Amino acid sequence: MMKTQLFSYMNLALAMVIVGSSVVVGKIVTFAFPVFLASGLRFGIACIVMLPVLARARVIVAKIDVKLFLRLLLMAFCGQFIFTFLLLLGLRYTSGIEAGLITSTSPAVISVASFLMLGEKPGKRQIAAVILVILGIISMNGLFTPQGLHINRSHLTGNLIVLGAVFGEAFFLMMRKRIPSEISNIELTAILSFLGFAMFLPFSIYQGLFFDFAGVSNKAWLAMLYLGAIFTVLSYYLWFKGVEKVSGNTAGVFTACMPMSAVALSCLFLKESLSLYHVVGGILILFAIFMTFLDRDMFKGFLSLPRHAVANRRMKSR
Repeated sequence: MMKTQLFSYMNLALAMVIVGSSVVVGKIVTFAFPVFLASGLRFGIACIVMLPVLARARVIVAKIDVKLFLRLLLMAFCGQFIFTFLLLLGLRYTSGIEAGLITSTSPAVISVASFLMLGEKPGKRQIAAVILVILGIISMNGLFTPQGLHINRSHLTGNLIVLGAVFGEAFFLMMRKRIPSEISNIELTAILSFLGFAMFLPFSIYQGLFFDFAGVSNKAWLAMLYLGAIFTVLSYYLWFKGVEKVSGNTAGVFTACMPMSAVALSCLFLKESLSLYHVVGGILILFAIFMTFLDRDMFKGFLSLPRHAVANRRMKSR
């Protein structure tokens, strides 16, 4: 049980690190391609990667009824269409660091979504972890300075757009438990990729007719390949794999890895500056993630492990 939880935590953390990196990669892509065309190319690449999986799952796909199809369609609309479109659009008006920091609202949004959709009541440690994340948001965004309230109006539009993307992603991530377990994680990722591609296809074709593909740099094409193959496929698969074994509130806290990854990679690759407020907020968010490991049952598992080992040694000595 303990090893299963640890494996789930690792999947959730790695998935959100990859999602966080999409902010940096998306910043490159959004200035090289029109938003709808970029989104369509992203899911087109994902469909090519996932085509063998969907072919093997054709029997399951054929059994999808209207009710389940509508759930999958809503899931794809929230996570594929809304999140991708708003994130790429918002990145045109704000920095990678600020976009990454806005995504740190995900834990609170997912906790609300898990309560509304799944009826999961957060425990004391989960509530405390969410509070720490919220405090981290306040610090990392620099909303309160020694001079009082400070808002960067030039980036406000972009930040609000990215916040809308976070709401779409939150509901998308929590909808997994509404999908039957007969559809595996990798099959679900393939189905959603094709639905996302279908949603963007008409808009992508229109923008592609007037776009100069020859003028796109190799760096931008590599960024597009990363969005399609790594971000779209691998991150969703890891998230779905991890969220099966933990509560929605616990999974929500792990989304704090997303802004941490976005901030670090924005500084490294986009050469953006990191302030003291960002560092303090990052520490608070990391501590919130650590509190997830203080789950009572898991903590007992850690404590009982040495005792079992000692007991086994005593039995062998007898």
